Amino acid sequence: MTAPVVSLGDLVIDLVTPVNLPITPFDHQESGGALPEPGGSGNFMILGARLGMAVSSVGAVGDDLFGRFLCEVLVSEGVNISGIVRVPDVNSTLVLDLIDRRTGQHVFIGSSSQAAPVAYSTLMDGIIASAGAVFFQGYTLLEKANVEITPRAIAAARGRGIPVYFDVGPTVKHHPIDDLDSIIQQTDILMLTEDEVPLAAHGQTGDPAFAWLLAQGPHTLVVKQGGQGCTIIRSEGQLAVPGFPVNVIDTVGAGDCFDAAFIFARLSGQGWGEAAQFANAVGAASVQKRGAGRNVPTCAEVRSLLEHHRVWNPLSC
Repeated sequence: MTAPVVSLGDLVIDLVTPVNLPITPFDHQESGGALPEPGGSGNFMILGARLGMAVSSVGAVGDDLFGRFLCEVLVSEGVNISGIVRVPDVNSTLVLDLIDRRTGQHVFIGSSSQAAPVAYSTLMDGIIASAGAVFFQGYTLLEKANVEITPRAIAAARGRGIPVYFDVGPTVKHHPIDDLDSIIQQTDILMLTEDEVPLAAHGQTGDPAFAWLLAQGPHTLVVKQGGQGCTIIRSEGQLAVPGFPVNVIDTVGAGDCFDAAFIFARLSGQGWGEAAQFANAVGAASVQKRGAGRNVPTCAEVRSLLEHHRVWNPLSC
């Protein structure tokens, strides 16, 4: 098993609801049911654990029905939740995922937890100290409960030479740009989609944006490009790694799964190109299933996809 990866915050419940988008007034629909599943970092952690990676969570949830459900699912999937604080009398973050039945595209409607800041504890610091990598997303930066935890955890990881992975995400446009710059400066590996590049690079795109981001502190950019694959960008050059052609059913959680697979491959000793290829395969396996959470791919499904495409898999999965 690899050294543990620690995921910071983004502990949410998704209500996965199939619909026909767009939703318009008085155009009533039968959805077939809203299914609760761990979302956000839950996708990342469940997929990582299924690949065989030791995964720990540090953050906070409400001590409510949804928060308890989230913790129970994570435990059942083998995730260490000793670093999660359950805050009494507070609602957990809830996200309504409207999934278009026809295209697989989605819309998120969120209701963030209003928990007060939670203190960074000695227990949390011990979890960080044992990590092989620390991971967090832009969504985490919006969580009031984690405003003390996140910067302390990042500083603790960097002080110990533990690589910090940051997935930008679309919500950083709501975060003060100076604070975002500071976060990027403390990141070793920056992960983002092509659409998110200008959000992180002050409106810049393409090679000028990549050069600017690398100059801020990260030594590696991982640009996710959906079905086309991804591109690894480092000071010595760029490496485009093609994706896998599959039938797309639902894109929810695919980026989270990609992130977990990429980090798992890196912690397992794989090079940048090999890690990118494996992450592309996991992302492709993800979009062939509806919803995320407990519906993220299994190790057997990833292995089957790689075998189908005749790609050698040196990892334990």
